[in-house]
Amino acid sequence: MKGGVALPQNFSKRVKSAAELVKEHSSARVISHYDADGVTAASIMISCLKNAGIALQATIMKSLERAAVEQIAQEANELVIFLDMGSGQIDSVEKMKADVVVLDHHNPIRDSKRVIQVNPHFYEMDGMRDVSASGLAFILATAIDEGNWSSAPLAITGMLGDMQNLGGYSPINSSIIDGAVSRGLISRGSGPRLPGEKLLSMVADSPNPYFKGLSGRRDAVAGLFSSAGLEPEAKYKDLDETSRRKMMSLLTLRLLSQGCTSETIDQTSGEQFMVSSGGLKGLKVDDLVDLVNACGRMDHSGIGIALCLGDSAALQEAAKFRADYTNSLLLEIRAIEDGAFETRESIQIVRPHRSSLAGAVCGISMQYLLDQDKPTIAVSKVEGSAKISSRGTLELVSKGLDLAASMKACAEPLGGVGGGHKVAAGATVPLVREDEFLKSLDVATCGQLHKGKK
Repeated sequence: MKGGVALPQNFSKRVKSAAELVKEHSSARVISHYDADGVTAASIMISCLKNAGIALQATIMKSLERAAVEQIAQEANELVIFLDMGSGQIDSVEKMKADVVVLDHHNPIRDSKRVIQVNPHFYEMDGMRDVSASGLAFILATAIDEGNWSSAPLAITGMLGDMQNLGGYSPINSSIIDGAVSRGLISRGSGPRLPGEKLLSMVADSPNPYFKGLSGRRDAVAGLFSSAGLEPEAKYKDLDETSRRKMMSLLTLRLLSQGCTSETIDQTSGEQFMVSSGGLKGLKVDDLVDLVNACGRMDHSGIGIALCLGDSAALQEAAKFRADYTNSLLLEIRAIEDGAFETRESIQIVRPHRSSLAGAVCGISMQYLLDQDKPTIAVSKVEGSAKISSRGTLELVSKGLDLAASMKACAEPLGGVGGGHKVAAGATVPLVREDEFLKSLDVATCGQLHKGKK
């Protein structure tokens, strides 16, 4: 039996309202985020609108600034669809003359009578793990036409890109996966979630997970495997079970020595998905996550969308961007491993050279290198502004950390904006106010983590 997507009743009603509004229009403007979740969400919506005969124009953005909202508002749009953004900018968004649908899983400011917001937070769910932007786009697309189930692999790609597999899948995400399997759209498997086929490349070319002293260092990886009696150039699929266990044990011990949590270590191996139909047939979903994310981060989101829509020629281009992205990321993270970070009372700060790498550098540093008792803050300079990304851990969230709240509260008094999830959030402030922001964030974080402590 082919399953559907499990939704709370009130949530389902909101989705149906959004679907009806979309079907009323002959054209739409689509705005989405540039990470894997945002690009896959945009691709799902593009496919849906095309199937419905609705003309569209799509734009991928790094962030939704007030000026960008004002510019979009001046366009002659019938309908604007915001993906992976919009709930944090609802005051500006609802001033648009066009009809607006917001599909966002970040913390909302409030609901709106003017704008249809499809956001899990309004229904006692957590956007950090219950459903991603690509999942919301998929849910809306299938509400418009059941034939859009073909986009399920993209929803799963965005889901994994936003790491919503941590701690197990939510009911919504599970129903998307189960529905895709029952329809023959993906197949399940298991194994190491590492890049490449050979042992050497699986570790040396891996920025996430990041193996201290090994990632980006081919000679060190070769030495480790050779000393353990493993051939570095061997393909993992050709190893016997004993050799496979030996390899994974070596890597697990390495991560344990780095102070990684059991949840982080579990990510190195486990359930995998393979696309079973369409233009992406035969591609591992983990690889698709990396390819799409790299396209967005390297300012080639159009190639990422083309890949998601099944353009085989885009695969080679995306692979080049993935290699460039991986190399750049490894250089940034190795610098942090070598000491390029700053520690304050309650936060730790890294300064990536490329703003497009900030979120990834921040997250990887938090998971694999830096102090697990303090959130990591990445600061980049972009055209007179300081762009800030932040990452914590679920353990810190359980102790009171709320980066969405603190980034917003510390940015707005300085003329900036901020928001996101409790465990991962972003902000933008004027460059001249950067130090004020960081001092304020340090104090706010200290207050969150030590609230109630004597």
